[in-house]
This record gives sequence, structure tokens and C-alpha cells, in this order.
Amino acid sequence: MTELLRRICVGTVTRNRPIMLQVLLASYAKMAIPANTQLHFVIVENNSFPTLTEIIERFRTSVPNCSVQYEVESRLGIAYVRNRVLDIAISSGHDLLTFADDDETVEPDWLVELLAERDASNLDIVGGPVRPAPVAGVSLWQRMIWNALKNMAEKGECSACACRSKGEAGKLWLATNNWMGNLNFFRSSGLRFDEALALNGGEDWRLYRETKKIGANTGWAPKAIVYDHIPKERLTLAYQFKRSRDHCAIETRTKLATQRVYTLYRIPGSIAARLLKMIIQLIIAPVTPGESLVKSAAYLGSITGMLQAFTNIQSPHYQTITGA
Repeated sequence: MTELLRRICVGTVTRNRPIMLQVLLASYAKMAIPANTQLHFVIVENNSFPTLTEIIERFRTSVPNCSVQYEVESRLGIAYVRNRVLDIAISSGHDLLTFADDDETVEPDWLVELLAERDASNLDIVGGPVRPAPVAGVSLWQRMIWNALKNMAEKGECSACACRSKGEAGKLWLATNNWMGNLNFFRSSGLRFDEALALNGGEDWRLYRETKKIGANTGWAPKAIVYDHIPKERLTLAYQFKRSRDHCAIETRTKLATQRVYTLYRIPGSIAARLLKMIIQLIIAPVTPGESLVKSAAYLGSITGMLQAFTNIQSPHYQTITGA
């Protein structure tokens, strides 16, 4: 009896990064296809008109055994484009959906490893490591920040693997930069990315939180590796500050809206703890200058974000695109 093919939607959302998108698509073209699966690539451009037609056509010829769908989402905001992909995958009857970011590349066995881990534990969502890709032509200062990000990513990956080995992979937070979801779970739950976030980002963390509330079975695929190609514009302390600020502002506003009294009670302690950690990092900066300065910038950003949550100030993280 012939085994039924499982249909996997490989989703990509993109905006103003044609060069980086081509690098991601090239890695998709080299990707091993798991046995008994059929791949459908869905690329959604967040723009008012299509600008990637030639790039998509070249990619289509590079994956002759797969189908490729190119759509444009004119509403500006990453949650809109993620939902566009999700809705296409669900309405087309696919079984699974993956996401990797348009500034990343995937290892050839990425999809095989994600699927194997998903199947082994019947997971609703599974994620994997994101490693900084090597950089060239950067200043010594930028190299120091890149090294710090690399060291932090390695520590995070080791911690995730240790958590998985103890049978606690379900406690790990999973972002859509390396992600596979069981579409039956999303069909039955009706969960979507929160479009109220508009340009602010953080839509994947919020979705993940909601899936855990209703009992999603989640896990970690340690060998499903993607590489983050970090633009030079992000190799600054200012960017690390802004990213942390924006994320923390979004999370704090969410908590204030849903658990105001509890959040107000917790905020002074959270600020004090981050301030203490920042001071400690500054003290040890002569020993570990790169990592300590990056962490200090992030702690200061998170403190600023908590305070900003009480104001009308918005810092739309998705408004400005880095990379090309």
C-alpha cells in the first residue's frame, strides 16, 4: 500500500531584502526533501506591488519537483504577511508549515531534521538553533559585537540542548526564525499572529504564548540549523538597545492590558534586577568587553522599554529594514 504524501508548506515572508532573499532561496534549492513529502514554497512580499518576479522565477526553475507560489501583501506589518502564509497553507490543505527568515540560510538537512523531531514526539510546534553566519569586511568594533552575539548564541543553544536532554524542551521559547507548525493544530485552535502589533514585531512570541496556554506540545530539534546573516547595521550597541527596548515595550504593554495589577507589582523588581545585571556586566567589561557591552545595552533597552510601555511612544521595529 502506497504511503500518502505529506504536504509541507515552506513559508517565507520578505520586505526590501532582494539580495538576502536570493541567498535564502538558494539554500532552499539545495535542501534535502524528506521521504514521502511534497513541498510547496510560499513567498509573500510585504509591499504595495510585486518587485521579486524575476527572482521567484529563477527560484522556480531551481526546484522543478516543487511548487512555488508568490503573493504580495500590501498591508504593512509582519503579522499580516505571516498570517497570509498561514492562511494559504491551511486553505490549501497542507499538513505542516515552516518559517525561516529572509536574512537566513538553512542547512541542507534542515527540513529533514525538523520533521524527524516533530514526528518523534508528535509535536505541534518545533524549533531549532539559529547561529550567526560568518561576516567579512567589518571593523574591529563590529567584529567584537559579532563575536559577542556568536558566544551568546552558542550558550543559548547549549542550554536548549541540555533542556531537551532532561525532557524539558517544551519549556523553550520558539520564534519563527526556525520553526515548524502542525497545521491541524492551527486549524482546530484558530490561532493567528496578532495583527494589532502592526509594525512592532513580537508577533511570533505572542502566538507561541497563546499556543502554550491551550496545551501545545512543543519541542526542539538540535540538528535543524539555520544561519542568521547579520547586516553591519545591526552590529552596534544602539541596535541591541533598540531591539531590546522595542521587544520589552510590547511585552509590558501586553501584560498591562491582561494582568495590570500583577504587572504593576512586578515591574519595580524587574527594573531593579535588570539594573543590577547591567552594573555587573559593566564591572566585568574589561574581562569580556564584547559580551558585557552587548548585554548591558540589552538590559538598558529592556528597562527603557518597560518605562516606555506607560507612554504613547511607539517604536515600530519593522518600519526600518536592515540588510538588502
